Amino acid sequence: MAEIQHVDILIVGSGPSGTSTALHLVKNNPEWAKRIVVVDKAVHPREKLCGGGVTHIGQNILARLGLPFEPQNFEVREVRLLYENQSYSFFGNPVFRIIRRDEFDHWLVKTAESLGVTVRQGEAVTDVVPHEDYVEVITEKAVFHAKTVVAADGSRSFVRRRLKWEDNSRVARLIEVLTPENARTQPEFRDGVAVFDFTPMTDHQLQGYYWDFPSYVDGQPYMNRGVFDSRARPERPKADLKQTLGDSMAARDRNLGDYKLKGHPIRWWGEDGHFSQPRVILVGDAAGTDPLFGEGISFALGYGEVAAEALEDAFTREDFSFETYKEKLRQHPLFVQLSIRTRLARFAYVLKYPHLFRAGWWMARHFIKFTRWRDPNYVPAELPTMRLTDRVQTT
Repeated sequence: MAEIQHVDILIVGSGPSGTSTALHLVKNNPEWAKRIVVVDKAVHPREKLCGGGVTHIGQNILARLGLPFEPQNFEVREVRLLYENQSYSFFGNPVFRIIRRDEFDHWLVKTAESLGVTVRQGEAVTDVVPHEDYVEVITEKAVFHAKTVVAADGSRSFVRRRLKWEDNSRVARLIEVLTPENARTQPEFRDGVAVFDFTPMTDHQLQGYYWDFPSYVDGQPYMNRGVFDSRARPERPKADLKQTLGDSMAARDRNLGDYKLKGHPIRWWGEDGHFSQPRVILVGDAAGTDPLFGEGISFALGYGEVAAEALEDAFTREDFSFETYKEKLRQHPLFVQLSIRTRLARFAYVLKYPHLFRAGWWMARHFIKFTRWRDPNYVPAELPTMRLTDRVQTT
């Protein structure tokens, strides 16, 4: 049997929520780096399905961490919303950035490692056994006795399943493809436009939208095309996502059969969700994210901020019940917004009759005229950036 390793904080998963948790702890006190171990079955850079949008919310969290936005990204200056023959746009400089998750996640992992955090890649967790004074986590290479465990292992979280984590959280569906493009002739690349098309809500009974996101893969232009199905009304029949995506792409002169199709689930955020148990907390997609647009990266980064505060409090008080973790999430401004998005998703995607959706569409397009997003030169507020490495060295 492998030698038992004792650790204060074991983070399962090295995506944005797991690394954000570690980075927030180290920002607050560099000594935390010696007390954290991150394990992940993958080896970075690893392929990760995701539309790749990082809004100003995520950028501001990175700024507060002292991290300039270094990964290659595509700046979206216009978000165009379509429904049948109608459209309207909101603008920003930028509205959001599109990144490739393999590059973005690898950058965060390398940043954490540079600050002294141990990240064990290529090491899958095979069992999780809670005890009164620790949680035993068995991986393919080691046995850990962890005072606390942070489950940051995605919507299909092994930790959730192994601990028989029961709640009523819903799961949305998503499929996507990458299509190589000519950036000089595609208006989305030339003008920095991302498209959300809600037409499939009526012609395919989709509870969501089709999207076109311009992006770069290894420096080459690709369109990220996909379909998001919120499943806001789970009792209704499921839309045929492959057919929906194929028809939407055909309208844009692309044949779905020419490209590799991939898909994954997205767990909903819910105010009444189950986010912790003694010595274990959930973050990121394992806990739940945005069911309105499927935005995951910014909220994953935000989970790290709340989780770090909860962990510091637990060790300070020697109370590892995490009974207040749910309330910390619910009161945080970012998750107040997430709760609002959840309510909007339940409203927007349950409209069964086209005339009701058209009425909502009319109101939304007029509402945007009274916001700053009507201005192409609008720059969403970003905080000044101080490098995290500089902050750690001077602490």
